[in-house]
Amino acid sequence: MTYVPPERDETRQLEITPPPPGTSRPELGNGLDYPVDPFAGQAAAPTEPIASRPLRDRTVFQWIWEAILLLLTANALFLVYRREDELFGGEFATLMDAFERHALYLTPILLAALAIGMSLRLGAVNLAVPALAAVIPIVRPVEANVWVYLGFVAGAAAVAGLLYVLLVVAFRVPPWFAGLAIGVVAFAAMPLAGRLAAWRGVDTVALEAPPNGLYVFGGAAVLAVAGGLIGLAPGVRDGLSAVKRMADGEERSAPAVFLLLGGTVLSMLLAAGSGFLVYMYALGPAEGANSISFGPYGSYPLSVELQLLAFAVALLAGTSLWGRRGGVLGAVLATVALWAGLVLWGQVVENAGEGSWQADYSQAIFAGVLLLGLFVSFGLDRLGRPKEAEEEELPAYQTEMLPYDSPNGDVPAGTGLFEPTLPDANAQRQ
Repeated sequence: MTYVPPERDETRQLEITPPPPGTSRPELGNGLDYPVDPFAGQAAAPTEPIASRPLRDRTVFQWIWEAILLLLTANALFLVYRREDELFGGEFATLMDAFERHALYLTPILLAALAIGMSLRLGAVNLAVPALAAVIPIVRPVEANVWVYLGFVAGAAAVAGLLYVLLVVAFRVPPWFAGLAIGVVAFAAMPLAGRLAAWRGVDTVALEAPPNGLYVFGGAAVLAVAGGLIGLAPGVRDGLSAVKRMADGEERSAPAVFLLLGGTVLSMLLAAGSGFLVYMYALGPAEGANSISFGPYGSYPLSVELQLLAFAVALLAGTSLWGRRGGVLGAVLATVALWAGLVLWGQVVENAGEGSWQADYSQAIFAGVLLLGLFVSFGLDRLGRPKEAEEEELPAYQTEMLPYDSPNGDVPAGTGLFEPTLPDANAQRQ
C-alpha cells in the first residue's frame, strides 16, 4: 500500500473560507473582480415596438358611385322635366306643384329605406322594421288626438326595439329570426289594438292637412345625410363591426350592446315614422290613372311593395349587406332616381295599354332593379374594405460582428482574453 501525503491527496475536499462581509471579491486572475465570458459581444440595444396604424375603409369608391348616381338622377329629372305636360299636365298647374305633392309621397319611402339601411349597417338584419312600417297605417288608432297617438306609436316602436335587443343579446337568437318574431307579434297585436280603441271609445281621428311635401322630404333628407356623415367616422364603423361580431355569436361587450340598442331603437322609430306619415296624410293608392300611381301607391302591374322598394333604395345607395359600410347622399339620390324611373315607366305602360309587353314585364324590371342593388352593395363592400398591409421583406444579414466590450470600456492586457471579431475589423482598428 502506497503512502500519499496529505498535501498531495487530490481526493480531499478543499476548505474554502468565505470572505468577510463587506469585502470585494478576490481577483480571478484576469485583473477583474468578476467573471467574463470571452465570447460575449456587445449587448444589443433594446428596441421599442412599432405601433401599427389601424386599417381604414377605402371610401373613395363610395364617393365615385354617388357621383355616378348623381348624374343618373339628374338625367332622370331632366327627362321628367322634358315630359312635364305628358306626366302632370292634367293634374297640377305647375311643375313645382307636382314636385310638392310627389315629395310628400316619397318621404315614407325614404324613411323606410333609412330604417332598413340602419339595420343593415349594424350587421343585425331586423325584419321587424318593414313589418312595423306596414302595420301602423292599417292598425286602428287608440287615441283621437293624432299627436298623442304619435307618442303611442313611438313608444310601441321603442318597446319592440328593446325586445329585439333582448332576444339577440341575452338569448343569442339569430337577428333575422328575432326580427321575424317581432314582426309576427306586431301583426298579431292588431286585434288587441282594435279592442283597446273600442274600450277607450276612439271612433274617429282628426287628421292634419297635408303640408308642403318638399319641406317634409327635405327634413328626411337632412336626417339621411347627417347619419351618413356620422357613419364615416372610423370609430363608429369599428363599433358597427363589433356589433356584427356580437350578433354572430362572439363575445359581448358593453359598447357593442349599447350601440345595438341605440341603432335598433332608431331604426324602429324611423320605420314607425314612415308608417305614421302614410296614415296621418292618407297616402294610400290613388284611384284612376294619375302620376301618383307609382310604387306602393299604384296598382298591378305597376305596384311595388313599400318594403321591397325600401330595400332597393338602401342597396342602390351603397349600403352593405354585410354591415359597417354605407353612403352619405346615396339614399336621397336613389329615392329620387327610382321615383323618376317609376313615373316615366308608368307613363310608358299607360301609353302601351293593357296586355302589352311593357305591362307584362314591369314586375321583371322591378326585380332587375333589386338585383342591381345587390350587385352594387356587393361591389362597394368588396372595394371598400381596407387594403391589406404588405409584409416587408427582411434584408439579408449584413451586420458586422461587434467587438467584445468590457464594462470598463477596454480589454485589460495580459488577461488572456481575445476579441471574436472579423480579421478586417481588427485591421481597421489597428
